[in-house]
Amino acid sequence: MSAGVLVGVAILVGLAAVLVSGYVLSRRRAAGVVPGEPDRLTGEVVSGLMAELRKAQAEAAHWKSAAERLQREVDGRG
Repeated sequence: MSAGVLVGVAILVGLAAVLVSGYVLSRRRAAGVVPGEPDRLTGEVVSGLMAELRKAQAEAAHWKSAAERLQREVDGRG
């Protein structure tokens, strides 16, 4: 065999090893995860999103009350 063939075979074997190890690793990480059921991060993500939603709602309420107060001031002057 020539050196080029050996290098080609070595590259193919290396690529196959990377693909197989990636598959095995992904299967291990997915063990116990059921589609449609909450996973390890769901609770943390949901609580973070809910906190951001509450902050956004509080800010919206603040600016709405500020706009209403300013509108009352403008209406009182006119």
